[in-house]
Amino acid sequence: MRQAKCDPAIAAAVVVLLVLLYVGSPVVLPVDGAKGEEELTTQLINGFTATHAAGSAATFEPLLYATSAVFALGFLRVGQASLDLAVVHLPSSFPVWRATPANLGDWSRPATLTFDTSLVLTAHDGAVLWRTLNAAGDVVALLNSSNLVVQRYARPVPAWQSFDHPSDTLVVDQNFTASSPPLISGNRRFALRLGKTYVALHMEFDGGRATTTAPAYWKHTALEAQPENATAPPVYGRLDGLGFFGLYLEGGGGHPTVDVLSFDTFVLNLTGVFRRMTVDDDGNLRAYYWSSDAKAWTSDYKAIAERCELPTSCGAYGLCVPGNAQCQCLDSNGTSTTSSPPCHAVEETGDLCSNGLRQPDFDVVRRTRVSVAYKEELPVQTNTTAERCEMACARNCTCWGAVFNGASGYCYLIDFPVETLVYQADDRMVGYFKIRKAAATATRRSARRGMSPGVTAATVVLSLVLVALAAAGAYWGYRMWEKRKRKRAGMEQELAPGPYKDLKSMASSNSSFKSSHEFQP
Repeated sequence: MRQAKCDPAIAAAVVVLLVLLYVGSPVVLPVDGAKGEEELTTQLINGFTATHAAGSAATFEPLLYATSAVFALGFLRVGQASLDLAVVHLPSSFPVWRATPANLGDWSRPATLTFDTSLVLTAHDGAVLWRTLNAAGDVVALLNSSNLVVQRYARPVPAWQSFDHPSDTLVVDQNFTASSPPLISGNRRFALRLGKTYVALHMEFDGGRATTTAPAYWKHTALEAQPENATAPPVYGRLDGLGFFGLYLEGGGGHPTVDVLSFDTFVLNLTGVFRRMTVDDDGNLRAYYWSSDAKAWTSDYKAIAERCELPTSCGAYGLCVPGNAQCQCLDSNGTSTTSSPPCHAVEETGDLCSNGLRQPDFDVVRRTRVSVAYKEELPVQTNTTAERCEMACARNCTCWGAVFNGASGYCYLIDFPVETLVYQADDRMVGYFKIRKAAATATRRSARRGMSPGVTAATVVLSLVLVALAAAGAYWGYRMWEKRKRKRAGMEQELAPGPYKDLKSMASSNSSFKSSHEFQP
């Protein structure tokens, strides 16, 4: 019996039809471990659109899943009222990546995510909040590594991937290079940056938008790097699943290791865990691992060991006492508390300069037995005195404070708003600090920030009411003026019904009448 042969034209048409069906709809696959063995969307294709449920009670609305069902991409509520796009580690509900647009969306209003060669997140009014730039793809997928990729069918290399655009977290096998954006903490106050031969933590001012250089408070230089060699390739960082953060040389040569930051579990050969490294809101760089058995994040590494060494542990103009990590204010005469006191408002500007580099009025606090935990990263003057150290800061509007070490003769200048200082039991440690006057601070803050939306709305309503009252008053005044004008006109008509010449003739006739009665015999 002869086997029927398929017409090649029909076979080609069937293939084209299958491809069109594949391209025209999201791909859903059964995922093991999913709730109720449901089919989850694991790919987005051109034409995809999803809208956020305005005011949803849920904090996360997943749209796309990794095939392992461990990670999902979706709308994430940030704080009480903001909306962002994020990749979330579902077992812990931790966002390992966020789009972090300059202006977050409003959780109480609908937002839309679309894919038409590029991913675009738009607000309720159509304004673009975030998009994948310089990327054109056919499909969006979320890999089991948590890497979100936009890819073309014919190319193995992603046109765009979230691994190249980290937010505050690195995961295993994610490269952190000099061209990568810095890791920015969730509160936008701290950043991890990579130099040519080092990795460093920096303080950020104005939400990372300040024009001045962000001061470093922790730095780790690669041991085998050669900063004096201008032709040496730069280093890059990579989180390894074995439990360390490695620094490697870019370029060829098998990417040799130049340094390693070992975690607590490095020697334990811990397997089957998910690791991440995050810049936390207190300014520390920490590594964690997630164990399916413990079902919790376990801290595995921290760059800064002591609380008093963190830059803002006691707040602006706070003083941290090592050992028990108690806090006090620089101008509090030594009264300690167990929590961070609100000593002064946090400044968000990098200097005290204004109007031709002239300093506005400021108060001065002088105190002994103070130091700076990260003084190695500060500008320093040598072979000086306490008086000269203070004068060098007092005359410079970019200087906010100075710490003098009487033992070494070193003068450390603080060219950014003063944060936590450290108590040091040595009378030779002398500090001089500037504090912007409250009125100047309030004026500067109001001019920079503007009014809040609530205050703006109230001001607009009050202005409209005042305008309406003014208009009503003007109308009432006009009506009263018209009424008085008519009344005066009526009185004049009663007294003088004729023209001016008739009044003259009336006066003449009255005179004649009077004369005829006066002289008549």
